[in-house]
Amino acid sequence: MKKWRFLGVDDSFDDERCCLVGCVTCDSYVEGFMYAEIEIDGLDATEKLIGMIKKSKFREQLKCIFLPGITFGGFNMVDIVQVFEQTGIPVVVVMRRMPEMSEFISAIENLNDAKMRRYIIERAGKIHRINHIYVQLAGLSVEESRKLLKVSCLKGNMPEAVRIAHLAASAIIHGESRGKV
Repeated sequence: MKKWRFLGVDDSFDDERCCLVGCVTCDSYVEGFMYAEIEIDGLDATEKLIGMIKKSKFREQLKCIFLPGITFGGFNMVDIVQVFEQTGIPVVVVMRRMPEMSEFISAIENLNDAKMRRYIIERAGKIHRINHIYVQLAGLSVEESRKLLKVSCLKGNMPEAVRIAHLAASAIIHGESRGKV
């Protein structure tokens, strides 16, 4: 079977800073990490994620980017379509629950650049259900994402690369890993 490399990204933050950690896996083997810092509730997550990927030695080998949502560091949103367009790597947003979109939209109305944030939400597109999770996609079909999820999940519904990125990010900010993705 062909070996694919995946990038899973997650964040952790406190009152002062937010880190974005990328974990590269091949099968369930960790091959490397990426790191960037973003503004809490800012609008630099897309740019920082793209920059992280473009300067990575793994860039040409990545089959897919997995994100556990489109918001990091509070409401710093990733434009998944822009990430795909600028890297050429498909993006799968993996969520355990269907987001409460009306509450989400209401929350961003209180932030600067609410119009831009709504635009990013709209560009993320339709939310699809695959088994027990929900996904948003850029650069691939629902069926292709189903296959990648099957290969990338070691236990449960979350890709192993995201799970490990979550552990690393929370350890950087809090001194030890915390909680579930």
